[in-house]
Amino acid sequence: MPAALSVFMPSILIYGLGHLLRAIRLGVLLGAGQARSLLAMYFYTAACSAIIPFKLGELVRINEIAWWSGGYWRGLLIVWIERVFDVIALGTMVVLIIGTGAEEPKDIGLLLWAISSFVFLSVLFFFILPEQLCSLNLHVIRSYRGKKALRILRMIESCYELFDQVRPLLAGKLITLSLLTFFIWVAELLALKALFDSTQSLGAVIRLVRQVAMILGDSDRAWRLEASFEDVKIFSLVGLGVVALVFYIKIRIQTKRGSN
Repeated sequence: MPAALSVFMPSILIYGLGHLLRAIRLGVLLGAGQARSLLAMYFYTAACSAIIPFKLGELVRINEIAWWSGGYWRGLLIVWIERVFDVIALGTMVVLIIGTGAEEPKDIGLLLWAISSFVFLSVLFFFILPEQLCSLNLHVIRSYRGKKALRILRMIESCYELFDQVRPLLAGKLITLSLLTFFIWVAELLALKALFDSTQSLGAVIRLVRQVAMILGDSDRAWRLEASFEDVKIFSLVGLGVVALVFYIKIRIQTKRGSN
């Protein structure tokens, strides 16, 4: 593994820059002011996401972000917003590939279907449902009476408050988050270009999209060099995660003592 680290060092450094940009993006969403604490939390949860199967490490991430942001729903919304920006970036690359005819649509069909479904659900939950809740609220007032009406109205109000948290999270940050997401994925592409010296820009885009499609499709079809690079990325991220966890535990203990 140390020999592999030296071979992949340029790509790993660029890949690390991408993670640093992801931490900054998370800090923008959280409004976090303590960079050291934020980085410790980010790399610890990123390592969990990398090694825990079936992306269940995202639950650890949501839990820690919830501790920072003051609520599990808010933590879930922040992670969801991060994924929306990433999915839009991936979708743009998929459309570019299909538009240029550089890749058969069937090879990335599952990824395109997943992206479309996620974007549709996001629009449904964050834009369409909040508008319909107002109409539903009026319908309940006109059609129901007594305790049943109060229970339904309270439930509608809770849903509206949940969805209404999205706007404050994005207020005044949309351009910043979009630019950070752009540079995050540019770093991912540059890491692949550094790994494959002869890879052109479109070739790097195709390789990156194929990697995501393989992960999504649970496919073991991969090139030997790319598979080795994935192992090194995980090894490096876990190493950073262990170091970050030490600092993060210390920060949590200090915070708990301060609150007591």
